[in-house]
Amino acid sequence: MLNFLSLTRKEFKLLSLIFLLALIPRLWRIHTDLQIHFDQGLHSFAIWDIWHERKLSLLGHQTDTDGIFHGPIYYWFMIPAYAIGGGDPGAAAIFQILLHSLAIFFLFSLAKQLFNSQVALLSSFLYAVSYGYISYSRWLSNVTPVLPFSIVFFWFLYYLYQGKINLLPAVTFLASLLTQFHAASGVFLSLVVFFILISKRLYRQVSFRIALLSLITFIIPHLPLLAFELRHNFVVSQSVLKLSRDQSSGLGFSIPVFQHNFQTFLTELVHLTSFPFAWMTIIPFVISVFLLLRNRFFTLIILPFFFFLSLYRRGTFGFFFMPLFPLFTILFSNSILLLPKILKYILLVTLVAINLSLWKNFLYPTHALTPIGAFNLITSQDRKNVVDWVYQDASGQPFALWIYTIPYFLDQPWSYYFVWYGQDKYGYQPEKIGSFSPGDLKSAQIFYNIYEPDDDRPTRLESWLDEVNKNFGPVVGIFSSNDARVERRTWPNK
Repeated sequence: MLNFLSLTRKEFKLLSLIFLLALIPRLWRIHTDLQIHFDQGLHSFAIWDIWHERKLSLLGHQTDTDGIFHGPIYYWFMIPAYAIGGGDPGAAAIFQILLHSLAIFFLFSLAKQLFNSQVALLSSFLYAVSYGYISYSRWLSNVTPVLPFSIVFFWFLYYLYQGKINLLPAVTFLASLLTQFHAASGVFLSLVVFFILISKRLYRQVSFRIALLSLITFIIPHLPLLAFELRHNFVVSQSVLKLSRDQSSGLGFSIPVFQHNFQTFLTELVHLTSFPFAWMTIIPFVISVFLLLRNRFFTLIILPFFFFLSLYRRGTFGFFFMPLFPLFTILFSNSILLLPKILKYILLVTLVAINLSLWKNFLYPTHALTPIGAFNLITSQDRKNVVDWVYQDASGQPFALWIYTIPYFLDQPWSYYFVWYGQDKYGYQPEKIGSFSPGDLKSAQIFYNIYEPDDDRPTRLESWLDEVNKNFGPVVGIFSSNDARVERRTWPNK
């Protein structure tokens, strides 16, 4: 690793200490406090089906746009972590956290090549202690691997930029892999590679062998989705074209969209540096923009990425900019080191103190552990607690469940915990989960309803609880764990 990343022994030892420091808040109580909502349940179930049912999926989960799906690469990538952990999402989260933390070595090497060892050391340290980076690492999602793999991608890309054309196959493979993890983040990295090949005239050095290898490595991560498209008349591609032609959210130049995306990007940068004190990053940010415009490598990456992403008038979410985060961390670190000595040290101490003070949020379950998601707080331990209560209350008898979730009636998280955790610990599963009437049950003699608060539409939850009461009688037992709630009903009335 030392020679591969151009590290001295002293640098490797320092980075190893920073790596261990980064692990402390990232792993703290993650096994119990990992937040589990719809995406986590959906992904876990899909991986479970591939692992246990041998269902070789060619399609991943749907994006937030109808008809547009990710490929299944994330599912395949996470199978070993789930298998080692026996299906526990907490084990999968630990695997992603290790990837996040190991990226520190590549981040240091990249920053050192771009600037110097001081900038590299500060970049790595800020990455390790940043409350924003830590929160992202504790988010079990297909988006989460984008950050460490983006750092590795830019590490290879910089050497390609320097003229090492033999690395082009590795660069195209990583760009394709990132696109399969999260298309809105990764797809524009392929355009970045194209811009660098053209602007540096590196295409002149590309031999037929390198071109063929690059094409193959680019296609490999896309093969499952491509196979699905060929079998289903390119239905996903048609949905992408439909979105692109849409008058309100498709392709088109809109100044308000650019303004919105820029503000979203700035908000994310503040989260990574000095949250909640945005004013503290103003001077380093201004210097970073100046450095960006002077450095062609950064310009050829950041400006095209931001421009093409902003051509979609639907606007963007903060994590869409995730590949750019480490580059701005490097620029930000260099900007701080360029400040006058007294100001530099005051700012550094203050930034570190702010981020360390936010580590208290990792001591107990809190919404702060997730960059995005539901307003309700339901951790992996909460779901285990509810499942345990149900089985212990049922005392080995068959039972059935109705479930109210947000997003509405997408019960994969609860279903997964009954299939994985409940089946393994208690030896059987509910007779039915979801929508059914009392007459549909053949053996179940006990009924439970599981739900969570719905502050946005309380009347919808009230109507659902009324329906439960009408079909299965009043409550005779209740249990809650944070925002997860379960009730036993009197049904059947004997």
